[in-house]
Amino acid sequence: MKTLVFIFLSTLLFETPTIEKDRERWKPYYTDTAPAKTADQWFLPFDVANRKKISTIKIISIFGDHRDSYVKGHIHTAIDINPAQPKTKLVNVYAMANGIVCSVHLGENQRTVVVKHKLPSGLTMFTTYKHLKEVYVNNGQNVDQNTKLARLFTPQESKKYGGDYHHLHLEIRKKFDDYGCASWLTFNNKQLNERFYNPQVFIKEHIK
Repeated sequence: MKTLVFIFLSTLLFETPTIEKDRERWKPYYTDTAPAKTADQWFLPFDVANRKKISTIKIISIFGDHRDSYVKGHIHTAIDINPAQPKTKLVNVYAMANGIVCSVHLGENQRTVVVKHKLPSGLTMFTTYKHLKEVYVNNGQNVDQNTKLARLFTPQESKKYGGDYHHLHLEIRKKFDDYGCASWLTFNNKQLNERFYNPQVFIKEHIK
């Protein structure tokens, strides 16, 4: 009997979390408000020479690969990027289009800002910016491509966490019904395609 109780408790303690079980924990960080302006132009999220020129960013990690960090076995829901030639040591992150900040969540090396966008078609989508050292915006704040959202870690600052966090984890989302936890709790392609666009494809199609 003791063995059965131990197995049951171990299952509860070590069971892999799911989006459905974890989403309510992140809902308080979400502000459900509409953007003031339509997102009709898109830009790269860095202060580079030409924010319409894709070659000014470098891709460190691709969308859809499997990860053993954070929650083991989850799928990477973003691309990890940096400016190809940073202007300064401190790399700032900018909104990619008109929108409104709808969530600022997590902390330390996972600090995250989410911006809600209204498309000309009337549809809503979201951009997520993760691995932020400092955040300069708040929930409910309308933003445009010139709004500085945050700054990234420097290589020296990221060493504190024993990993490589001096890059931008950029998600392009179809929806935000998980309130953020799908970023680390997406485990299959069905879940991935339900909530996320491939940022590489999105950038090629919308930033010209």
